[in-house]
Amino acid sequence: RPWTISSEDFFVDSERGRRLLGELIGATAEAVAIVPSASYGIAVAAANVPVLGGQTIITLAEQFPSNVYAWRTLAAERGAEVRAVEAGADGDLTAAVLAAIDERCAIAALPEVRWTDGRRLDLVAIGHRCRAVGAALVLDLTQSLGALPFDVGTVHPDFMVVAGYKWLMGPYSLSWLYVAREW
Repeated sequence: RPWTISSEDFFVDSERGRRLLGELIGATAEAVAIVPSASYGIAVAAANVPVLGGQTIITLAEQFPSNVYAWRTLAAERGAEVRAVEAGADGDLTAAVLAAIDERCAIAALPEVRWTDGRRLDLVAIGHRCRAVGAALVLDLTQSLGALPFDVGTVHPDFMVVAGYKWLMGPYSLSWLYVAREW
C-alpha cells in the first residue's frame, strides 16, 4: 500500500534519530547529520578543517582506519605530517597524545577507546589541550559511544562521528556526524 506513504514519512524516523543522538551526546538535532559511514563523516571533517604545510595531524598507532586514511590523503595534499602516537613505556596513551599536541598541530583525530586493546583516552584533557594550541579535535566514537557516556559540552570536539552498528545497536550504513556550531 505505497499510496498510504506521505512525504512526512520520509523524514519522521530520520529526524527522530538525529534528536535521539543529540540527546545522547548533549547536542541539538541541528548539530547532527546522518551519514553512511564513519569514514564519510571523517572525510567531511577533512574537507573543512584547514591544514597548512608543516603542520601535524595527530592519530594513534593502530587506530581504526576510518579515522586515518582521510588524514593521510589530506597531509599528502597539503605538505603536512600525520603522526601516529605510540603509548609511552608506562602505557599511557593520553600522556603521549598530550605531548604530541603542540603549536604545529592542526588536528587531533582520535577515538575515545583504541579498538586493538581497549585503552581509553582522556578526551576532556585532550580537548582542552587542542583548544589551547588552536587545533581541531575530530573524534571517531564508534568503539565507545553507547557503551560509555559522552558529552560534547564537556569535551568540545569540532567534529564527532559514530557508526551505528556497534554500541548504538543499529544497522550497517547508518552513522552520525556531529558538527560544532563554529563549523
